[in-house]
Amino acid sequence: MWVVFGVASCIFMAISLAFALNGKASAIDAGLETWMHLRATPPLTDIMAAISFLGAPTSLTIVALVGGAVLLWLRRSGEAAVLAAVVIGGNLLNVALKHLIQRGRPVFDDPIFSLPTYSFPSGHAMATTVFYGLLAIHASRIARHRHSVYLAVGTAMAMIVLVCASRIYLGLHYLSDVMAGVSEGVAWLALSLGALQYVRRGSAGAGVDADG
Repeated sequence: MWVVFGVASCIFMAISLAFALNGKASAIDAGLETWMHLRATPPLTDIMAAISFLGAPTSLTIVALVGGAVLLWLRRSGEAAVLAAVVIGGNLLNVALKHLIQRGRPVFDDPIFSLPTYSFPSGHAMATTVFYGLLAIHASRIARHRHSVYLAVGTAMAMIVLVCASRIYLGLHYLSDVMAGVSEGVAWLALSLGALQYVRRGSAGAGVDADG
């Protein structure tokens, strides 16, 4: 987990610096955004808006809280705490990074949607990566067959790609925003699970010492 955290963090920093300091990279970023905007159609816009909703930080936070409540009812408080902490913590981290970097959203004369908030890194990309990534990891751990693991991971990756594409299509993010959001999500998920493993090992060690 710590290796994944380190690699994802480095990727996030590389993306941040590349588009902050490299004018050519920013031009490519804006060019892709414009290309997709010019090809927007009403039916596709409706589909992309629905997909975007499935990756919204607010939507996934509500799902996480409901899921946590169900887990508490099933007396699985540890899993409930992890779900709530990882999802809500990731959202808070994203808000902090947005206000630290303060990158404006794409601007068009005829926008499909517009938001007054900051763009980098994408909260939808981060939240989708954390939420569906966490579900995929849990499903992989309890899966009895290898094809179930492939299905869980594949579904999570598909959701991440679709949500990221929807945000670019809707004109609310640049490619670099969603790339940074994904890397932020991977880093946060790895950090959270790594810290959880560390705490559990420490508790297990303390229990052994007490028995001894």
